[in-house]
Amino acid sequence: MNSVPSSAAVVVPTEPPNCPICHDDLYRPENPKFAGRYVATARPCGHKFHFKCLDRWRKDHLTCPYGRRAIEDMVLENRTLPGGWQQQMTNAAIQGDIGIIRVLLNMGADVDAGQSPGKTPLALAATNKHLDVALLLADRGGADPVGLRQLGRLYRFGGEGVPVDLRKAECWLLRAAELGDASAMCHLAHLYHHGGEGFGVDLRKAEYWYREAAGRGIVTAMNNLGYLYQFGAEGFEADPDQGTFLLFKAAGLGSVPAMLALANLYHHGGVGFRIDLRKAEHWYLQAHRRRSSPAMHNLGLLYLCGGKDFPANPHKGKRLLLKAAGLGNAVAMHHLGLLLEYGGAGFPADPGKAPGWYQKAAELGNTRAIKKLEELSKLQPAKKRGFDEAFPDEPGHAHP
Repeated sequence: MNSVPSSAAVVVPTEPPNCPICHDDLYRPENPKFAGRYVATARPCGHKFHFKCLDRWRKDHLTCPYGRRAIEDMVLENRTLPGGWQQQMTNAAIQGDIGIIRVLLNMGADVDAGQSPGKTPLALAATNKHLDVALLLADRGGADPVGLRQLGRLYRFGGEGVPVDLRKAECWLLRAAELGDASAMCHLAHLYHHGGEGFGVDLRKAEYWYREAAGRGIVTAMNNLGYLYQFGAEGFEADPDQGTFLLFKAAGLGSVPAMLALANLYHHGGVGFRIDLRKAEHWYLQAHRRRSSPAMHNLGLLYLCGGKDFPANPHKGKRLLLKAAGLGNAVAMHHLGLLLEYGGAGFPADPGKAPGWYQKAAELGNTRAIKKLEELSKLQPAKKRGFDEAFPDEPGHAHP
């Protein structure tokens, strides 16, 4: 059988013996140049030591420090790695076998196991959420930017026993970004853009890393930076010219959030944008063709309501709202409930069917639908309202 042995077949011990002189792991790397392979065996007693430790000892002592027999000679041992160690190392990373990883590293294994970025043990361990293995590999010099980025994402989003820690997420994403990983730059910028528990927003740092990522062709970074420039934020002055340029560039490269942002700007107006419902329809359609449920929902509202020089089309509007709801869009479900409860825009009132849509939206966390169900449960019928009042404006922003 020619298959590479599994990690369990590695014949070295999972807990290496200690050097009797320094009491450190016998095969732990002391110097990258020697990779920890050089071990000396004292003769005739046969005890093993770090070569450097025993060499220093023999300058002042004639006997073995462990057995007290005279050291007549010492044999330098150049530890060799087991056959197929690269595959064993990658398998151990996938399986989360930290013992095998540690032994192979202590025997001098290359931390990247000769693999290309994204396929190194570090990347495989982080992707499979083996946090202890990924941290060991990173600590031993793993510099695969894909693996470091994945490690940062592990701490950012947590799950499966990994705690969310945004400071550690920043640390690893920053290391990956500084190694030129454009995706890590975008994730780091997004972290600075939105912050989180115990981690403050820093829009200047967000701008810097969005620009770095956008300059490397990351379309999401173009969209997010465009959004930031277009609308500004507290302590960050808007730059609508730059924002418009970046949103159009991102939309032209296929960014659905950028298409939605442009559609909303044309639909509702904004700095540098006059309301133009035909252009709004164009960008909603571009996003709709890419199966964006917010685009279907917003385009459905546009067709239901119509506007100046844009005749309403209730049939198209109803079909798009139902399609968006079928894709799990909770806002569309809520709006269908409103239309059925109050009628309007081509919908005959059918209050008996409204709670079903409210319930579906509430189960997806829609707060307005939850409130409606609370009202209905108290048997307090809402006052009859016109369509515009019953149908609050909920444009689908393309916020990153």
